[in-house]
This record gives sequence, structure tokens and C-alpha cells, in this order.
Amino acid sequence: MGGCRGGRCAGGRPRRRRGRPGSAEEGYADGWIREPAGAKVPARGGGDPSRGTVAAELAAAATAAGLTPGAASPAEEGELADCIADWTGDGPADDGRLAALETALEERGWQVTARQGGPAPTVALTSGSWRLQFTNGGLLDTLSLVATRSGRTCDEAFRRAKATRGPLG
Repeated sequence: MGGCRGGRCAGGRPRRRRGRPGSAEEGYADGWIREPAGAKVPARGGGDPSRGTVAAELAAAATAAGLTPGAASPAEEGELADCIADWTGDGPADDGRLAALETALEERGWQVTARQGGPAPTVALTSGSWRLQFTNGGLLDTLSLVATRSGRTCDEAFRRAKATRGPLG
């Protein structure tokens, strides 16, 4: 559901070159299919969005795509509070709603950078210093949107959290 098969990806998009999201390298067998660089989505005005703005955009895009929220994740506290925004659906989404979600995010200034097919299709997007991945299905059998902010403060906070909590938080 939603993956790339037979040279085409979800929404009829053609299969793209392989590589890691955001990298210039090709040929990785990790399943990521890079989107071509381009200015398909207009640049975001008003500077880098806050965590609250990103959380509101995720919720608004999901609502616009006809998705229903599931159980909310506990909010991050401490130094990671401004570095993570997420939204979780009440189950997996069909291909039509995934395409509508992607369109709604692009209308809000997010740029698709890569896709990964498979049993739990994943799409990577960027907006300012934020990196978003949405995954459909997987072990929890739900739609999950997780945005993380990059930059010195958040990068250091993620490193410290990984060192104290472990790689899986």
C-alpha cells in the first residue's frame, strides 16, 4: 500500500533515484528513493516555524486529508520540548488519503525530499530547519508524523538524550 512498484510510486509518481534523504549519494540499498531537487513548493515566508506552528500544520494537514487523530503521544519535556512535533492517526491511511496528506503538507510549505516503499511506506519532507517523516502502517499499524528540528541547540539536545536514554529514547 503506497509503495513503489513497477516503476511507479504512490499517486502515480515515477520511481526516483536511490539514496539517503538529503544526501547527494546514490546506490544505497536502504530503499530510499530521492525526489529530484527543485522549487516545486514555494519558500516559506516569515522565517523558521516554531514547534507550535509545526504541530498545528501537521494537525491541519491531517484534517484536510480526512484523517482522524489517534491517541496523542506524551509531549517532550525539557530541552527537547522545542525540537519535536508529532501527530498520530487512529490507523493506517489508504493511498488517496496519503496523497491528500502530502498535498496538504506541500500547501503549507513542506518539500518532499525522499520516499521509502515497503510494508510501511515512509515519506521524508523538510520545512526550514524541520525534517518530517510520515510512516503508514508498520508495527503499530497506524499513520505517524514525526518532525524534528535541526540546528545546533536541538542537535546537541538529541545527542545528550541519546547518550542518557539510549538510541530508542
